[in-house]
Parts: sequence; structure tokens; C-alpha cells
Amino acid sequence: MEDVIKQIVEAEKEAEERIEKAKQDAKLIIQKAREDAKNIENSIIQKAQEESKKIVEAKKKEGEQEAEKILEENEKELEELKARAIENFEKAVDEALKLVRGI
Repeated sequence: MEDVIKQIVEAEKEAEERIEKAKQDAKLIIQKAREDAKNIENSIIQKAQEESKKIVEAKKKEGEQEAEKILEENEKELEELKARAIENFEKAVDEALKLVRGI
């Protein structure tokens, strides 16, 4: 009977040790899972930042090209207006000279 009680006590002790070991293992698993989740989160954030930077750079370049195109178009238009203004001024001077000369 005494041996049976010793075996029961020993079995309970072993069970408690196993439970404690399982708790330790569970804590380590949870800690590792949290670290992995944090690493994944950081990786996702970094990739998103890199991608957004690429998009911003692409849109910036696109905007610069559009601005350059608009400037070129406006420059052509200004040259045309300048040429017409000179032509009109020359016509006005010719007409004024005709009036002065009485032609």
C-alpha cells in the first residue's frame, strides 16, 4: 500500500512538472509568435513605405513632364503672340507714316 501511495505521489509530482514544462513551452511559443508578428508588421510597413516612395517619385516625374509640356506649349503660343504683336506694330507704324505723309 505504501508503494502505491509513493507511486501516486510520484505520478502527481511528474504531472506537475509536465504541466510546468508545458506552461514554459507555451510562454516561449507565444513570445516567439509575438516576435514573428512584429517582424512581419515591420516588413509590411517597410515595403509599403518603399512602394509609396516609388509611387510619389513616379507621380512627381509625371507632374514635371506635364509641367514641361505646358511650358513648351505656352512658349510656342507666346512666340506666336509676340510675332503677331510685332507685325501689328509694323502695320500701325506704316499706317501712321502714310497718314503723316498724306498718302
